[in-house]
Amino acid sequence: MPCTESTTPWLRCALRALSAIALVLLGACASTPDKPASDEGAAAETSAPTPNPYLAQPERAPQAARDGMEFAHKAYANGDLAGAEKTLRELTEQWPQLSGLWLNLGIVQQRANEANAAEQSLRRAIDANADNVFAMNQLAALLRDAGRFDEARQNYEAALARWPDYGDAHRNLGILYDLYLHQPDKALPHYRAAQALQAEPDRQLAGWIVELERRL
Repeated sequence: MPCTESTTPWLRCALRALSAIALVLLGACASTPDKPASDEGAAAETSAPTPNPYLAQPERAPQAARDGMEFAHKAYANGDLAGAEKTLRELTEQWPQLSGLWLNLGIVQQRANEANAAEQSLRRAIDANADNVFAMNQLAALLRDAGRFDEARQNYEAALARWPDYGDAHRNLGILYDLYLHQPDKALPHYRAAQALQAEPDRQLAGWIVELERRL
């Protein structure tokens, strides 16, 4: 299944703030099955999207934490999930306030099929930084895959409450409504919102939108 966060293994973001940001976000699929994006359709209608509140935080993490994250990234890229997890665990012990470390640890654990550990790590990421919309999106996908659909919906909605222009959360919530909750009327506004936030029209989203418009 394609990943809505990214098709690359890690999303590069600056590791900022003692409460913030992943140097790299591991791209375990934060969502999508073979179908497809806010809440009852909150969308970005015009103008530029609002900034991501998580990435907007200005402070930077210690260089040692950044170096450790890069080491974990290389281990992950080489397929060494155990090595990446070990490094990230050590980093969270030293800097438990860094949300991005917990996020990446959760993604590594999710990729290693350690669902319970991944859930705990992702929740720690959110506890460390209530603006970490990436962790909310990732946690929602994990909960969805575990059949905990209502909890998944709540986390997608929490991410959108923090950042209404989070296209991936719109897309993923649409998928949840469409494929898992069988509520296409609620899915369609999210697909439209996700499409409106694309820099270029997404052909797959366009197809999903047309299909739902025909069904409704």
